[in-house]
Amino acid sequence: MLYEAKRLDDGCVVRLSQAQSGFLTVLLSVIGPILAMALVCIVGLLFVARREARAIIAPLRDVDLDHPRRNADAAYAEMAPMLERIESQRQELKRQMRVLADNDRMRREFTANVTHELKTPLTTISGYAELIENGLVASEDDQRDFGRRIHNEATRLAALVNDILTLSSLDEVEHGDAEVSKSVLGASEPVDLSRAVGAVCQRLEPVADASGIALVQDTGPVIVFGLPRLLDEMIYNLTNNAIRYNRENGSVNLYCGADDEGRPYVRVQDTGIGIAPEECGKIFERFYRVDKSRSKARGGTGLGLAIVKHAAVFHHAQIDVQSELGQGTTITVLFPVQDPSLWS
Repeated sequence: MLYEAKRLDDGCVVRLSQAQSGFLTVLLSVIGPILAMALVCIVGLLFVARREARAIIAPLRDVDLDHPRRNADAAYAEMAPMLERIESQRQELKRQMRVLADNDRMRREFTANVTHELKTPLTTISGYAELIENGLVASEDDQRDFGRRIHNEATRLAALVNDILTLSSLDEVEHGDAEVSKSVLGASEPVDLSRAVGAVCQRLEPVADASGIALVQDTGPVIVFGLPRLLDEMIYNLTNNAIRYNRENGSVNLYCGADDEGRPYVRVQDTGIGIAPEECGKIFERFYRVDKSRSKARGGTGLGLAIVKHAAVFHHAQIDVQSELGQGTTITVLFPVQDPSLWS
């Protein structure tokens, strides 16, 4: 309410007043238009938001997930990182799928090869044992001959099982951590390669003599920090392979030392049948044989060089193969420079 009072000249007082609406009344009178304007704004914003969302989503719907980079020209700038991420994830997924497919193929091939390799000596042992059991071998000389063959096949079977177990341990180590490696293969320690070469030559000397092969050592003291068992397996398989694929009255030379850069190495050189250039990249595959007839006659398992490759990978070493058909083969395992301060 508005109020005013005024005194006149004659002493009288004139009072004037006018009734006015209160705050609540004013608020109630304008709330309707305000709500109406807010509703109109909300509807307008929803319409604009929907239109903009469609504009944003439209290029996303057109993205070809198999080839996201094809949509780069039609996409707005903010989509580029997303398209690159989709492409990188797609490539990684394809790589993993190829790895899984290769692993599955290798598993099936390995299973088939193991089955065949195990079945061959078992069949031979079973056949000769059955003949002896049924009394079909009357001659004592034949019995000795059959017993010798059974022993040879049993030895071959034991070697095959040992190689399979070694490869299984190496596969487990490659997919595990340091603790798994230590529990499966033992702890790493400084290993004198010259002593390891000497020990292998001593064990294989009877095999070489029986084949008329001369074993020659030319070694110098050199230390590698690694697994003694694995290094021994590597040198043994290289040397045994060189003896098995050698010529009559041939030779196998074993070297170890350090090159000009201080990198330790082990080298096995033979005067054997040699390897064709197209075969050199395959000899480290499991159950691969350059000369299948010779491997069968000499009792090879086809896993020796696969173990050599895994042993080299474990020790971060490189393998170099130099060979010429009819002249022989030289295989060198080159280790990285050793740092004694890290051995502890």
